[in-house]
Amino acid sequence: MAVDCEFTGLNITRNINALDTPQEYYQKVRRNCKEFLIIQYGLCTFRYDAESNTFKKKDFNFYIFRRPVNKNVPDQRFLCQTSSIHFLVNESFDFNKLFKEGISYLNKEDIEKYKDAVEESYKRRSDLIQSQQNSTNESIPIPENAKGFIDDVIGQLGEFIKSDKDELELPRCNAFYRRLVYQTKSEKFPDNISIETRQINKDRILFATKFKNKEKEEEAERNKYNKDLKELDDHIGFSKVIQMIINSRKLVVGHNICLDLLHTIDKFLMALPEDYYDFKGMAHDLFPKILDTKYLSSCEPFKDIITSNVLKHLYDTLSQEPFGIPTIETEDGVQGYTIGNIKEHEAGFDAYLTGVCFLAMWKYLGAAKKFDDTKTFSNFQYTVLF
Repeated sequence: MAVDCEFTGLNITRNINALDTPQEYYQKVRRNCKEFLIIQYGLCTFRYDAESNTFKKKDFNFYIFRRPVNKNVPDQRFLCQTSSIHFLVNESFDFNKLFKEGISYLNKEDIEKYKDAVEESYKRRSDLIQSQQNSTNESIPIPENAKGFIDDVIGQLGEFIKSDKDELELPRCNAFYRRLVYQTKSEKFPDNISIETRQINKDRILFATKFKNKEKEEEAERNKYNKDLKELDDHIGFSKVIQMIINSRKLVVGHNICLDLLHTIDKFLMALPEDYYDFKGMAHDLFPKILDTKYLSSCEPFKDIITSNVLKHLYDTLSQEPFGIPTIETEDGVQGYTIGNIKEHEAGFDAYLTGVCFLAMWKYLGAAKKFDDTKTFSNFQYTVLF
């Protein structure tokens, strides 16, 4: 699997120099990950067909934009460098598609916050239903300045019960007044109305719903709980794709992949640890098989024959002798990128090009050991060709 990312900023050279230790370099790049976002994720999978000596590939270009969740998971800040946005605009990046159709995501910490909030809300509402019969003993005295509001709500609820409506939006109010409304509902309408607080834009608004009995209300609370969990599943979004890549245990290839890897872990999986060695252990556990084509091209036996490891330059070099690119076809029934239709700096195309470059270098290593293509591509363990 070849991957590539596009970001809202790439200011990774700030305060970075050649004398940095790995620990110092990691700390600087880690801080950079906190500033900028992934807005496009490219993925290209390659499957070797030994019978036809051909690689079959599928490529994907995902627009990534995290949706607002709820007050328990703060909105993500959209920080960017104007130079990066200007560059992407010139490369025909579709920002309308990003903001309208971008796939949401949550990391492990955000998922736990969401689950805890849903569980707490469900427990609170369930406890309220169970305590309706004896809630009078625990009633909060209604202040004089709130009596008019509460009387108005009681009147609206009384009319609502007689009407054909199934739902009623109640007047907007603060948290204390909402508590009084819940209390009054339990006292005046214990078995035929349910009150629910919903988040509408930035406001928390009360809605009343009719019920024939307490059991129906409890069933509705369970349905709302399940609905909230379904919404969580939708918000997890692209993080599921990353988890599937991890579960596959396949070789993952990237070009200058360090920043892509750090952002992938931070945005879709878990917060990056402060300690460099903790990060190394985490990264190895998550992605035990990973290669960087830029680094690979700067090592023996490539460093003396590859003059530039810029991705497009690297491809141009690998397209000529003494290298050779294996036959690569798009899977049947699937549309995909081609070299003739160049879309540089579109994450899906760059992932595809990265995979092509890797296969060309792997083919070269196999030829140096006098392997035919079948033997070369039958195993992508590093020890086979190095």
